[in-house]
Amino acid sequence: MSVTRFPPPVNESAQMSKTLSTTLLKGLGVLSAFEGAPVLTLSQIADRTGLDRSTARRLTLTLVEAGWARQQGRAFSLAPRVLRPAGAFLQAGSFGRAVQPTLNAHAEALGGEISLALRDDTVAVYVAHSARPGARVSLGLTVGSTLPLDTTAIGQVLQGSDQPAQVIRGAYEAGVCGLAVPVGAPHAPLAALGTTLPLALPDLDTRLETALAALQMAAADLRDVPGLASAA
Repeated sequence: MSVTRFPPPVNESAQMSKTLSTTLLKGLGVLSAFEGAPVLTLSQIADRTGLDRSTARRLTLTLVEAGWARQQGRAFSLAPRVLRPAGAFLQAGSFGRAVQPTLNAHAEALGGEISLALRDDTVAVYVAHSARPGARVSLGLTVGSTLPLDTTAIGQVLQGSDQPAQVIRGAYEAGVCGLAVPVGAPHAPLAALGTTLPLALPDLDTRLETALAALQMAAADLRDVPGLASAA
């Protein structure tokens, strides 16, 4: 069985710029290894990063000492400190002052949930989310959760197209229809808004039109937020 690397292992034999630190890259790889796996052993960290066990052990224990990871017996997990850079990123983008209130207002009007995602290489990363109390929450995603690009509506929007919206029925989660719109120009979006509806919902097509209209209004309200809207 093949093992997914988080990220791909550093090629030590390759000629690299003197401005790069391979040790730092490996350490970041250890942090990334916890994506989708909140608790790991040293063997699992080595497998996920492609590092030898001694290097994985040294880097992981360094992260523990620095407060970025925690150790309980032979198990390791991330520490709250990893959220500090994420908090700085969100604060710089006015997520608390501009983005979240906008999502809250439109989720309330929609009577459901709305998520905002940015593209990070081959995945869509959720950076904000709002759900009306009592709304059906499909995947239970939180800020920092990732989704594939090819099989999700929000992911396909982030890949860019000439379509003003994407609707995908049951491709990622059975029984669920995902829909998304770009924030800014469809051909080169920096961000996308998405929501989900049950496929078994009565008058699904009508509800899709209503939901898409709500997403488009939310996207229009976010176009002036720095770092979200691309050039037309």
